[in-house]
Amino acid sequence: MQNPPPSIFFEKCEQSRLVISPGQLERLERYVSRLLEVNRHMNLTAVRDAEGVWIRHVYDSLALLPHLRGDLEQRALDLGSGGGLPGIPLAVLRPDMAWTLVDSVAKKARFLEETAAEIGLLNVRVDTRRAEVLGRDPDFRERFHVVTARAVARLPTLLELTVPLLRVKGRLYAMKGQQASEELKEARRAMERLSVEPRLEEDTPEGGRLLIFKKVRETAKAYPRAVGIPNKEPL
Repeated sequence: MQNPPPSIFFEKCEQSRLVISPGQLERLERYVSRLLEVNRHMNLTAVRDAEGVWIRHVYDSLALLPHLRGDLEQRALDLGSGGGLPGIPLAVLRPDMAWTLVDSVAKKARFLEETAAEIGLLNVRVDTRRAEVLGRDPDFRERFHVVTARAVARLPTLLELTVPLLRVKGRLYAMKGQQASEELKEARRAMERLSVEPRLEEDTPEGGRLLIFKKVRETAKAYPRAVGIPNKEPL
């Protein structure tokens, strides 16, 4: 079943000067179709209509594009990718970047692997380990230029899960709801302990808030703490 973009998607792309090639659009169409199909029997998203997925998920995810540098050696990680958001749309539009999609739920990780293969995303790999484990793995710790997260955890917890994965000067792009300013206040101690600074807070197209953080120093060896602790005992 084909689920082409609604006209409002093209209108929004034109307004934001977002250029999508025919090949990229075809990949996005196949992604949306597969997401909707699998979502019938797996809880990947609460949005169940094609227009909602195109606007509230795909277009909203692509709001990150202007912030991503054109560096061919950039490595990016999408934490808690779930249905592939924002990781898959960004990987489609930025094939020059290597993307790691992380979800610890096996069936969601399998969806990500199968979807990336089906739509021909050669720049995507999937990992099922918890962020606390990845943050201790030398192949992941402080290796990424970009980390993205959409609706994963409240900010004090999210920072402990993501910042250890960032290289110094790397950036975290946290897509939050309208409670973002409140979470920023909660996260002051976490930002200090994890050596990260807020760089930008702006609205996303569909009513959320995008928070951007820059890592300024190496992460202390104490972080991340053991699996489950960042959520149970936020910094």
